[in-house]
Amino acid sequence: MEQAHAILKETFGFPGFRHTQEEVIRRLLVENDNALVLFPTGGGKSLCYQVPALCLEGLTLVISPLIALMKDQVDALVTRNVKAASLDSTLSADRAAWVKQEVLTGSMKILYVAPERLNNESFIALMRKVKISLLAVDESHCISQWGASFRPEYLKIARFAEELDVERVLCLTATATKNVAVDICKSFYIHPTEGVFRIPVYRPNLALRAQVVNNAAEKVAHILPMLQTRTGPAIIYVTLQKQAEEIADHLRPHGLEPMVYHAGLPAEDRERIQLQFMESEKGIVCATIAFGMGIDKANIRQVIHLHMPKTLENYSQEVGRAGRDGQESTCLMFLSAADIPVLEGFARGDTCAKRDIELWLQEVAMAKPASDGCIDFNHYQQAKVYDIRQNVLNLSFAELELDHGYIRAVTPYYSVYDIMARTNEGWQKVLSDKSKQAQALKSCWVPRGTGYQIDMAKAAEYSRLSRADLARYINEWDFAGHVTTKASQVRARYQVLKPLPKAPEEIQVLADQLYNKMLAREEEAVQKLRQVMEFATNDDCLAHALASYFGDDDAVPNQMCGKCSFCLIGSGVEFAATAVSKPDPRQIRAILDVCTVRDDPRLLARMAFGITSPRLTVNKWSAAHPLFGSMVHVDFKALVEAFEKECKKAGYVNKDPPPPPPKTTQKRTYTQYSSSSRPSSGGSSYRGGYSKRARGRRY
Repeated sequence: MEQAHAILKETFGFPGFRHTQEEVIRRLLVENDNALVLFPTGGGKSLCYQVPALCLEGLTLVISPLIALMKDQVDALVTRNVKAASLDSTLSADRAAWVKQEVLTGSMKILYVAPERLNNESFIALMRKVKISLLAVDESHCISQWGASFRPEYLKIARFAEELDVERVLCLTATATKNVAVDICKSFYIHPTEGVFRIPVYRPNLALRAQVVNNAAEKVAHILPMLQTRTGPAIIYVTLQKQAEEIADHLRPHGLEPMVYHAGLPAEDRERIQLQFMESEKGIVCATIAFGMGIDKANIRQVIHLHMPKTLENYSQEVGRAGRDGQESTCLMFLSAADIPVLEGFARGDTCAKRDIELWLQEVAMAKPASDGCIDFNHYQQAKVYDIRQNVLNLSFAELELDHGYIRAVTPYYSVYDIMARTNEGWQKVLSDKSKQAQALKSCWVPRGTGYQIDMAKAAEYSRLSRADLARYINEWDFAGHVTTKASQVRARYQVLKPLPKAPEEIQVLADQLYNKMLAREEEAVQKLRQVMEFATNDDCLAHALASYFGDDDAVPNQMCGKCSFCLIGSGVEFAATAVSKPDPRQIRAILDVCTVRDDPRLLARMAFGITSPRLTVNKWSAAHPLFGSMVHVDFKALVEAFEKECKKAGYVNKDPPPPPPKTTQKRTYTQYSSSSRPSSGGSSYRGGYSKRARGRRY
């Protein structure tokens, strides 16, 4: 531990460790065991792996979900003369090649990658050549299906750690309930008591406030005096991209100069705005949740949720960006009945039609395994053909693996490789290579730009060599410094563990199970939203309620913080957001007169509520249609029931099929299904909103 203390002072400039950082590092370095760190936002999680990384001989690999966050971390380390880098899709070929060489030579100490990088054959091959002394998994709550941010890509991390014999693992998160923490510990073999290090989420300098309003004008009137008298920077969170622009426009006439940040802006604009905010003394940014990950600005005085967050996990993380310097800071959340449909729409937006699940299952079940026993699919293409959102499709594959044991995800492959010469000498070695793999690759490559492109399936068929063998050979050229490579058109691969059901009735049973899980996830998302409302309105100290949600029942002294809404007024705020439970028959008829679909009641409900999908978009029944979202204040379940009755009357036969959509490369031929009104491209997205003028993209 002496070396760790020396590195902390000499490299990072801190006189001593905070909280339980030292105990975490001792767990890793002295006890050589895995650990889970549950520190709130700004609690110093990063040092828990950065210091050990400089004490250990091998590579520290950090799995992090956001490129922007990785970049911030790398930049901060490099300024301290730490050999750190990220390997991501934004790198140039030369920069990526340099990073790989530094990793191979052992010069690189800390490498950041996204979880999707574990799908990259070349990266897995690279990792097999080095010693991974420490694997740090940031945002590790994403591995848990109990969490609000479950991501199937995270499931592969634990398997990666086992298969590459990683020496020790450190999981980190700021938002883990007890169930989520248990999941993480089970996945990474972490002792549930000795290996878990927790700091309560309670921050005594944060004043958590809730305010009920009727409309946007009341919100602006309430926050104007706050912003005009602010003593430091402020973040205003909204739900939709367009709302960020709108609130900024409302504030500018009052002498304020807010910035706007959301995922719809060009990358260079986002980077400029973030830098401008970080350097400001009293900057205001109006932003979606795309802003904030990696924002480590100590003096943020106000975090305002102009619209309710979708989960308490999100809320905790976002308010945690305020007052990291320990000074008094205010966190205000507005509750408005007009905002609830938009938020509930996000919760309802992922569930697709059950028939589409059946058709997708048919393709998966009928796929012929290759010689290695694997089946492979283009997820992007499937999402378009079957009108299933990409994240839902990934979850469905994960369920076939985790819940039913039919398949096991293995390293995907890329259909196409682009290669370019790195040096003349190296290129001459490639050209003179007489191996059967080299001859097969050179026989099948075609000129592309300044290099060549290889269709790996054609090369494998031509040479009768395995595609994996050819890919390994290309990677060896890359590792040797002869060429730079870029892989594209990924196909996910799955080892078939047991035969998938092929009979229509068996597929239907499995589809029912997957569909029911979708509905359960939908209801869970709605319940998460309800928890936020209950948190804000219950007769309980907000600070205590938030701490208790994450298992810290004794964090707030006497269960009263003395500065939240409840503590100041003695009761929770009064708020009721009840949706209309009986749809207006005239509005139902208006939707039916326009939308000819009768085989999918849920699609009709989505149009009425304002949740778009490729099928609605391709038939021009989506965001641009005047009736789209016309029944946004009606209970969604009531809409589904109403349209179910109408579709049943029509025998689930479409009224007047619109012209056929553009042709796809996939056939849709399951049972009595007609594809006449189905889309051939696009991915589901929600653009519905609380009003026609305020619709916009999320993030």
